Amino acid sequence: MSKKRSWQGIVLAMAGIGLLASWAILFAITDMVTWSLAPFDTTPVELRPAPGTWQREVSDFFTEPPGNAILPVLVVGSSAVLFFVALFRTTASATARARLAFRFLESNLLIAGAILLSIYVFGALPLELAPYPGYGWTIKFLVPQTVLLILLFVLQGRFLGTLAPTRAAP
Repeated sequence: MSKKRSWQGIVLAMAGIGLLASWAILFAITDMVTWSLAPFDTTPVELRPAPGTWQREVSDFFTEPPGNAILPVLVVGSSAVLFFVALFRTTASATARARLAFRFLESNLLIAGAILLSIYVFGALPLELAPYPGYGWTIKFLVPQTVLLILLFVLQGRFLGTLAPTRAAP
């Protein structure tokens, strides 16, 4: 085995491990984001909206499984699907595959960091449409987080056509 091939294998392995780690980080961050979908989870029961109202039903759904796992699974699962579609459209070279994995890794970490930053920035702003707790208060978190997650998929969707030429059909 030549030195060049062994280095390519090492870089490809590092890219793969880094991508898996970035998906784990993205999963954890989007799992944390679900708190804004369940604003009444820590509110005393007597102060929560009445059972049967949409606010109570939505908050209760996102408080426990499967509701609190839907967002992270959808986000990471969609990113993984986009990656594998792009991977199968990329040439078989190790360099092209490593470059693709690093692009997904970078976009995952960029958006995860931006979501964390948005929590602190928007948390400090007095933008309440309604008092805490409730969706009028968490909307200031939901809007930027939704925009950032859409940006993630737009960015990763662009990777489908920006790499090396597609594989030839067998």
